[in-house]
Amino acid sequence: MRTMTRNRRTFYYADLLGVTMSQDTDGNYVEDTMSYSNPIEWKAPITAANGQAETQLFGVNEPYDKVITLNKGENFLKIGSILWVDTSPDLDGEGKATKPYDYIVVKSAESLNFVNVAIRKVDVS
Repeated sequence: MRTMTRNRRTFYYADLLGVTMSQDTDGNYVEDTMSYSNPIEWKAPITAANGQAETQLFGVNEPYDKVITLNKGENFLKIGSILWVDTSPDLDGEGKATKPYDYIVVKSAESLNFVNVAIRKVDVS
């Protein structure tokens, strides 16, 4: 019942492919550049906001705003993946996003039949 088709919302996600560390002229690491895959469209139930049940599910130390519920075996969202939930990525001709993402995956909890993924709202300019 949790992942019924009528409860699913469209969102986009992109996986973290790698992190490149930049160095200054003295050899000090100054910046991390993260590279992501092209956004992929998916549909899944997304909670409106976090509540007491979700807070207990993921613990009290991990801040998050919403939870995406996936069926067992659909666990493709990894910690650090970026999401377009309340906005659209507006893809260009090459399939790359022209708008910044608005959520990031912070935690995943797997049960017998479902995977609950905690996501946090971020401000990216």
